[in-house]
Amino acid sequence: MPSGGDRRVSGRQLDMTAEKESGEWRRRREEALGFRPQKEIPYNQLLPYSQRLDRESAAILGQIKANLARAVQLRELWPGLLFWSRKLSTYIRLYGRKFSKEDHVIFVKLLYELVVMPKLEISMMQGFTRLLISLLKKKELLSREDLQLPWRPLYETIERILYSKTEHLGLNWFPNSVRQGLSSSKSCVLSVLHRCSIENVLKTLVKCCRPYFPVEATAEMLDEWQPLMCPFDVTMQKAVSYFEMFLPTSLPPHLQHKGFRLWFDEFIGLYVAVQNLPQWEGNLVNLFARLATDNIGYIDWDEYIPKIFTRFLRSLNLPVGSSQVSTSKYLSNAYEMGHVVVWITSMLGGPSKLAQKHLSGFFNSIASFYHPSNNGRWLMKLMKLLQRLPTSVVRRLHRERYKKPTWLNTVPDSHKLTDQDITDFVESIKQPVVLAMFSKIGSLEAAQALQNLALMRPELVIPPVLEKTYPALQTLTEPHQLTATLSCVIGVARSLVTGGRWFPEGPTHMLPLLMRALPGVDPNDFSKCMITFQFIATFSTLVPLVDCSSVLQERNDLTEVEKQLCSATAEFEDFVLLFMDRCFALIEISTLEQTREETETEKMTHVESLVELGLSSTFSTILTQCSKEIFQVALDKVFNFAATNIFETRVAGRMVADMCRAASKCRPATALKRFVPHCCNVITQLTINDDVLQEQELDKELLWNLQLLSEVTRVDGDKLLLYKDQVVNILRRTLHLKCKQGYTLAGNLLHHLLRSTTLIYPTEYCSVPGGFDKPFTEYFPIKDWGKPGDLWNLGIQWHVPSEEEITFAYYLLDNFLKPELSRLQRCADGEIEMSRDDIHQSLCIVQNCLMGSGSLLPFLGGDPIRDLAPTLVSLTETKLCTGVNYDTTRENYREAIAQVMRKLLHHMLDNSEDDTKSLFIIIKIMGDLLQFRGSYKHEFDSRWKSFNLVKKSMENRLYGKKQHIRALLIDRVMLQHELRTLTMEGCVYKTIHRDLLRDLLLLSTSTYSQVRSKAQHVFFTALGTYNFCCRDLIPLVLEYLRPDKQDISQQQMKGALYCLLGNHNGVCLANLHDWDCIVATWPAIVSSGLSKAIFLEKPSIVRLFDDLAEKIHRQYETIGLNFELSDRCVELSVSLCEEIDSAVGLTPLTAEEIEIGIRNQIAKNNDSLRNYEKLIGTLLDLLDQRNLPWKFEQIAIGFLSLLLRDDAPLPTRSIKFFIQCLNHDALVVRKMAISAVAGIMKQLKRPHKKTEIDPYSISGSRPSQIQPGDRLDNQWLHYKSSSLPRTKDEWEACLFVEKTHWGYYTWPQKMIVYAPMNQQPKLGRSKEEMSEAEQLICDQFSDPQFIEKLIKFLSLEDRKGKDKFNPRRFCLFKGLFRNFDTAFLPVLKPHLERLVSDSHESAQRCGAEIIAGLIRGCKHWTYEKVEQLWEILCPLLRTALSSITVETYSDWGTCIATACESRDPRKLHWLFELLMEAPLSGEGGSFADACRLYVLQGGLAQQEWRVPELMHRLLQYLEPKLTQVYKNVRERIGSVLTYLFMIDVTLPNSNPTLSPRVSEFTSRIIGQLKPLMEIEEEIQNHIVEENGIGEQDERTQAIKLLKTVLKWLMASAGRSFSTAIAEQLHLMPLLFKIAPVENDESYDELKRDAKMCLALMSQGLLYPHQVVMVLDVMKQTSESSSWHAKYTVLTYLQTMVFYNLFIFLDNEQAVQDVRWLVIKLLEDEQLEAREMAAITLSGLLQCNFLTMDPTMQLHFEQLCKTQLPKKRKRDPGTVIDIIPPAASIDLVRRHAGVLGLSACILSSPYEVPTWMPQLLMNLSGHLNDPQPIELTVKKTLSNFRRTHHDNWQEHKQQFTDDQLVILADLLVSPCYYA
Repeated sequence: MPSGGDRRVSGRQLDMTAEKESGEWRRRREEALGFRPQKEIPYNQLLPYSQRLDRESAAILGQIKANLARAVQLRELWPGLLFWSRKLSTYIRLYGRKFSKEDHVIFVKLLYELVVMPKLEISMMQGFTRLLISLLKKKELLSREDLQLPWRPLYETIERILYSKTEHLGLNWFPNSVRQGLSSSKSCVLSVLHRCSIENVLKTLVKCCRPYFPVEATAEMLDEWQPLMCPFDVTMQKAVSYFEMFLPTSLPPHLQHKGFRLWFDEFIGLYVAVQNLPQWEGNLVNLFARLATDNIGYIDWDEYIPKIFTRFLRSLNLPVGSSQVSTSKYLSNAYEMGHVVVWITSMLGGPSKLAQKHLSGFFNSIASFYHPSNNGRWLMKLMKLLQRLPTSVVRRLHRERYKKPTWLNTVPDSHKLTDQDITDFVESIKQPVVLAMFSKIGSLEAAQALQNLALMRPELVIPPVLEKTYPALQTLTEPHQLTATLSCVIGVARSLVTGGRWFPEGPTHMLPLLMRALPGVDPNDFSKCMITFQFIATFSTLVPLVDCSSVLQERNDLTEVEKQLCSATAEFEDFVLLFMDRCFALIEISTLEQTREETETEKMTHVESLVELGLSSTFSTILTQCSKEIFQVALDKVFNFAATNIFETRVAGRMVADMCRAASKCRPATALKRFVPHCCNVITQLTINDDVLQEQELDKELLWNLQLLSEVTRVDGDKLLLYKDQVVNILRRTLHLKCKQGYTLAGNLLHHLLRSTTLIYPTEYCSVPGGFDKPFTEYFPIKDWGKPGDLWNLGIQWHVPSEEEITFAYYLLDNFLKPELSRLQRCADGEIEMSRDDIHQSLCIVQNCLMGSGSLLPFLGGDPIRDLAPTLVSLTETKLCTGVNYDTTRENYREAIAQVMRKLLHHMLDNSEDDTKSLFIIIKIMGDLLQFRGSYKHEFDSRWKSFNLVKKSMENRLYGKKQHIRALLIDRVMLQHELRTLTMEGCVYKTIHRDLLRDLLLLSTSTYSQVRSKAQHVFFTALGTYNFCCRDLIPLVLEYLRPDKQDISQQQMKGALYCLLGNHNGVCLANLHDWDCIVATWPAIVSSGLSKAIFLEKPSIVRLFDDLAEKIHRQYETIGLNFELSDRCVELSVSLCEEIDSAVGLTPLTAEEIEIGIRNQIAKNNDSLRNYEKLIGTLLDLLDQRNLPWKFEQIAIGFLSLLLRDDAPLPTRSIKFFIQCLNHDALVVRKMAISAVAGIMKQLKRPHKKTEIDPYSISGSRPSQIQPGDRLDNQWLHYKSSSLPRTKDEWEACLFVEKTHWGYYTWPQKMIVYAPMNQQPKLGRSKEEMSEAEQLICDQFSDPQFIEKLIKFLSLEDRKGKDKFNPRRFCLFKGLFRNFDTAFLPVLKPHLERLVSDSHESAQRCGAEIIAGLIRGCKHWTYEKVEQLWEILCPLLRTALSSITVETYSDWGTCIATACESRDPRKLHWLFELLMEAPLSGEGGSFADACRLYVLQGGLAQQEWRVPELMHRLLQYLEPKLTQVYKNVRERIGSVLTYLFMIDVTLPNSNPTLSPRVSEFTSRIIGQLKPLMEIEEEIQNHIVEENGIGEQDERTQAIKLLKTVLKWLMASAGRSFSTAIAEQLHLMPLLFKIAPVENDESYDELKRDAKMCLALMSQGLLYPHQVVMVLDVMKQTSESSSWHAKYTVLTYLQTMVFYNLFIFLDNEQAVQDVRWLVIKLLEDEQLEAREMAAITLSGLLQCNFLTMDPTMQLHFEQLCKTQLPKKRKRDPGTVIDIIPPAASIDLVRRHAGVLGLSACILSSPYEVPTWMPQLLMNLSGHLNDPQPIELTVKKTLSNFRRTHHDNWQEHKQQFTDDQLVILADLLVSPCYYA
């Protein structure tokens, strides 16, 4: 294939011209603006009023800079700084980054300082963070020279929030942290949805700041987090996720030695060393993926590639092999596909091409999983891989070839992707993509993959898709095939139509495809119909539908393809007409439903509305792209259809009217000439008679023509002016029809006329500027097929209202709106009576006028309401220019409507509140008065969404540079215009707004629920628009909740509660982050419970209160008490306003003003604190009311528990209240109190002094480099029984290090430990020395009655069988003992003694919680007190351990594990010695033994690597006892052994561990298992399970031992980090022997375990050097006499090879060995073993591990030819054939050959390779061989038939005719009677 150089030239030339133009444009912009904008939104320049925007943006930016600076200098976080930072983010939405680089840098620095302020309230921080992210998002705009950001403040912020020490105690509420308290199933679902909040925002922020960290950052980060890397501890996860988040990977090449080179070897070593997928491996993958993509060409991945790909393959977790057992771990910790894809993409290319080779192998091995007949939970992952990989490669290609170079690293030429690389890549992924087209979960992923592949290599990808599409278009029986192929063709449409150099014949497929797709417009199959519409629309947008066949005569310089296309274009006209016929048929079928007429259904069904949308948009696309001639024909056709039929106006009428509208929109002048006069005549004829006006039911023809007229007038306004008189006459006749349907249609007509004349919009969306109506000499349409629009020369034709149109619009308003307003005004004043229908009709007219002229009418004026929020910064609203010049001389109808509506509303509420239909319209009008300027937010959102969808489906990611089709670009400019009209935040709140909002509040609490809900909706939308209006409205809402008001109805109460609740995404009034508001709302909600009203009991109202409390709990975030700004912010703000000119009209601040600002800020802090205390006081006062119902009491306590904080202590009164609540009667309250008191204990905790030590000087040694594991310098941390602190002096001299991870990997830079005892806070204080709050607690908890009641409550069960050890109760007790040391021990001791000996589970659990709290709480006690404590605890624990029950054993395990967590083992030596006494003493039977071991394991596991001595002691104790008889003890021992050997890991560069080692243990075990190894026969489990009976010989003991060892192997398969293959290999022959062949549950435990164990081992990851060892063992076993062993070896082999695929493939010898092994076992004398070998062979062939080469084929064919001896003639007496024994060997050989051929055939189930037909023929020759050969052949043939049946038409092509005849005979099942 020739190189793709010249393919790029054309693209390049395009680029060059575009570059020139955009460069020229940039220069002009710089001159115009006076600075060089960073990156503005280019679409603004294309708006019709663009020349005003530069002035506007300069003014807004100036204001933003000046006011931000002022707000910071005046120290005004709220409202000033928040308000103006919001303005900045709006500015970015509207103009992009239209500011100079200097401004950009200062904005970033200022916001960065704000975000990392430690005291900043979280909700504000989130706002600032989002803004900072959008400033940093485009990293090419600021280079490292421009900006540097420190990393540590950001890290401290994240540490404070994500790893908060106080959040779990309820002292900090972050957005959507997990809440205690009121939770329902609903809230759980919601919390999952909301969880993304703060954590993701912060992670994104780090991602954006990373490129700007200083050069030294990498080294500093390594120092900071390496000490946390202890693989047995949760800190490992934390360290690695921090590395993943923070490590900068984009340093330039000359600085790389200070960047990734510092850690790369260490981390990749760690990645390769770990075998069992711990959670942090995923984070490492993400880090490597990022590193790879940032540094393509600077890292040589080759040596790691086999290992990396093997791990990718494993993480897909595919089902493989005959025995499928998966460890659950792989499901939860698998890699994220997105990162894997990026990593693969970055490794492609380069000199060695190794990654591509492995990628091809990767897809080959998993290709068959993509076949549609396969399904499973792994499928989603595979599809994601397919979808993302091409996208990622395209992104890389774009970066290498088309992207403008930036300061970021560029790819060196040696490693750029060559054309050959791309071809190889596309070839490797093509097969799976084509298979995935018909996948069970939809073809979306395949379509996206194809779209990107077709950009790179259309000639490879499109033909196979078309091959599938043509047959699919003809089939009627498989609609799924059609929808799938069409969606894929839509994906490649652009590449197909453009053709280009490599695929010139592409465009010739377009017409045949379009013609064949027409039958898809099928009323009976909805999904087919929709995809067909999408298909036709896509192709029509790309291609001008112009008949060019005449060019053939005129020109002779055309290429072949162009000639073909020219002659084909003659069909366009037929296509359009045929399409219209299909549409008319569709419409007529929709009309047929006669029932429509009788039932007044207002709406279409959902399906019909979608079809309508599809139909009208497709038709309008086709007409837009038509030439004049074709349009004329289409217009005639559609006009005749509309004029000669009469349609009902609901469904069919709408569809036809839509088609007519599409025609009139495309070429208004031509179309209006046909439609308007016709409709006007008909309507005038039919309304000549005045009786018509009064009729309730109108003539169908009249309605239809009105509908048609109202739709065709939705066109370019100035073309309508010709017909204005005719249309106005029609309006005069029809607006006041009596019939509702009639005047509604007339209203639509008025609405559309006004819209058409007053709005700004583009008038054409054709794919080429200027349309197609030019002669062929100057314009040749075929050149424009699939051509993108040119952003710099879009040539949009705008409709901007002319003077004449505006005059006409006002004429309509004066004539139709004014009279209605005056009528309604008189009605409201009571001067005239109007019937309901009349009012409704008038309101309809008013509404239509307002909706039509919204963009003309200026906004409501009036005086602003001041002083809602005190501020020193001006909070002005920014007026955006939207191209409309408001005419102030004319009447402002918006205000007129507002006045009349308010009057009318009050009149109606007094007289006819039940006229809900009119009220609905009034609500709608009010909403429009406040918000509407010509477009609606929800419509804009859905258009934005669909714009993005279309853009995605049609974009060209390879070239970038906004190469979208023209219609899409025009659409985007229009959306930009709409965005400007809709931007309304931060508007000034004026009196008229207040009046309207109060009216809406009235309606929101009216009698009828529908009125209420509609009004609330409008009310909520308005709340978010005006500054501080909530503060004005909350008191009004709360009025309805006052308990002393007598005249509140149930409906008003409900309405008010809904107003507080808010809608799901808007403002929630009950929970504004503002003390002033909460102080009012929370008490009001609670006190409404004191109301005397009866309806508080109603279920609906009770539910509302529940929802309200639940929403407040869910959304509450701790509100700040401290609003200080850091000095750094103030410095930065000064530089912001240095160069602001006086244009903004702000003078610099004086010293006095700044002083006032600082005073204000201090006052605000004090205010907040006062409000905080006041709120708590009010809630407590309410709780003291005797008659507060229980529901409200609980809500109030819930509110109080939200008010705990870590920066201000709770007032004493509430502490007392919470402590009393501990003994409340209601369980819910007790739970909240337990949490709260635990939090209070944390608040009262006295700080402990810490000092710094040097760990190296203690041990006197220092390692030369980082060396994880046991070293000389960390051995002083180990537990040594010889040097335990057993006296007071030893205790005080001992340095305790509480955290387990310190020192394992390396020591931190500053090692901090607690200072000696005498410097810590005093223990055992008298009452006088305590604070008031502490005295309170002391009194309560020393009171025996209080404690007795508390313990009684704590030992009640909550949910039977579901209860667990409760960490909150534990925190409560831990806090008590930490703060008050031994004060409460005497009172508690008798209770504890009772609890631990009680056999009830809840009592034991309560004891366990208290004991865990005691052990953890005594952390800082003196030696005497601790010793005393253990004297009490030891007997208690002994009692407890002897009376453990089945229900509580996990609680005691948790208790001991919790007690030992993060504690120095030397502190707890009493506990460890007690647990180690004699775990397997046999007292209390086997259950008690298992429990004691479990509890001990819990304690030791927490200590990890620091107790080697205890572990050795335990191992010595257990080893003789491994032959335990009881299953439960064996299982527990297995688990304990896992933890004992867990520490024996091999990390890169680590010392051998001092803890027990697997290898030594295994070699001892193997010695004891000798007797089993030596015997040949089957091992039976024939021991009588009673102790003492049965022979106790060596062999029996060995079998018992083996059972325990198996339990250990199974337990460690999923847990340990590295599998000790070398040692376990010696056990494998034994396991192969024992494992049973069939899956049978009736087997004894030993056999089942052996089988399970092998299954788990076979999935293990092997290091390259272990491959040889495993294969040796397998060869050995295959020599053994037991066929069971051989069979099992084969099943083991299948899984092992797949799960280590690339590691095997990397070793040529290993591949040969596997091949030899399988082929040898094909000739085994045992039938089962042979068959298994065949299955294995077929699997290995299928995943391309082995290939089907001629030598193998020859080998099998030779075997097949083995001669069998002739059968003897039977004597009449003998019935059996006797084959002589020598012959059986021949038979086996012959069978082996047949099995080999059969394996080859079955190895490609979904296609027919070239060698297959011949093999099938060879096989068929053996149909009549003796059994078992015959059966094998039959099975093979039936399988072949089953798997090839679906695509037989295709597969047939591979066979010759003779072969097909033979096959047909073979595959037809023989007749039953023959």
